[in-house]
Amino acid sequence: MKLVAVENLTIGMVVGKDIPLADSFTPLVRKNTLLTGNLIALMREHNLQHVYILDPEEQKKAESASLIHIPQKPPLISPQLKEDAIKSLSELFELVSLGVMGHQSPSQNTSINTIRDLNRVVDQLITSLESDKGALVNITSLKKFDEYTFHHSLSVAVLALAIAQRLGFDRISLSRIGKCAIMHDIGKTAVPLDIIHKPSTLDAREFELIKEHSAAGYDFLCRSILNDEEISLGVLYHHERVDGFGYPNGLKENDIPLWSRIISVADVYDAITSNRPYRLPMQPAAALEYIMGGSGTIFDYDVVNAFLCKIELYPIGSQVELSNGKMAIVCGNDHPMRPMVRLLPNGEFLDLYRDRNCLDIVILKLVS
Repeated sequence: MKLVAVENLTIGMVVGKDIPLADSFTPLVRKNTLLTGNLIALMREHNLQHVYILDPEEQKKAESASLIHIPQKPPLISPQLKEDAIKSLSELFELVSLGVMGHQSPSQNTSINTIRDLNRVVDQLITSLESDKGALVNITSLKKFDEYTFHHSLSVAVLALAIAQRLGFDRISLSRIGKCAIMHDIGKTAVPLDIIHKPSTLDAREFELIKEHSAAGYDFLCRSILNDEEISLGVLYHHERVDGFGYPNGLKENDIPLWSRIISVADVYDAITSNRPYRLPMQPAAALEYIMGGSGTIFDYDVVNAFLCKIELYPIGSQVELSNGKMAIVCGNDHPMRPMVRLLPNGEFLDLYRDRNCLDIVILKLVS
């Protein structure tokens, strides 16, 4: 064991002794904890000067005995908030279905309460994001194969809020774009369910019907108690492309509202990384490459840049498959596409970004 200055700590070192926290029985960091970038930053925040670190031989013994602990950040969106969001979205879609497809008018009090619940969810999402403005967003935990529309709407709202936060939106603007994003697919209630849930690729006629959902969402929002033109337009134009080849109106560049340009990136990224009946999800890095490749044609350049600064491809603690045939656990992601990993089962650390011997190794897929 050796005493190492905090300024000399590196990701992948292992703490040798519990690091006490003043006025607390709980240590700041426990022994045998693998150091991540976040933990090193935490130690600096607490003005620690030196930390006991296991030497290589001790670390190897701890690894062989499976004593090494890889800390994982708590989810950005709590399970309770996720549950509340899905419940509110489900109620909203049901009310809209009654009004659009059944030609019935839900009671105004019920509609007001549902909108109020959704507003509360958006405010809580913003609070979660603002609690750590440097946090990256990982939407994997928000995905679910069934109830896809609701989970997709929640993921798009979280991503859109993160992008808008990076672009400098104030709290009021965040709240409004959050509402717009979480309701961006509300018009799908006007599309026949057999098309929404079709387990194969849509034909040309079906795709034309699907394309009507943005206009249907706009029409509903214009007639709803929400009565907000900016939110309605954000929903209407979220499938426009900056090169003018989107729908419904073929708008170009800055003629497309900024909210729509933000939601477009969030919408496409979540859609292509989600498991659907007719195709497997795209791997995170490939999806990111697709978004970057569409910058300036499909997507707004500045929005894509903001997105790249906020997305977390490989969360610490996640398991990945490498191109050398080995499995590994992510233990540091300061460089999102080239993280530090710990090989299974032998515990060897590979820094995919800094180690020149690892330049030919890539992550094939996120396993869990």
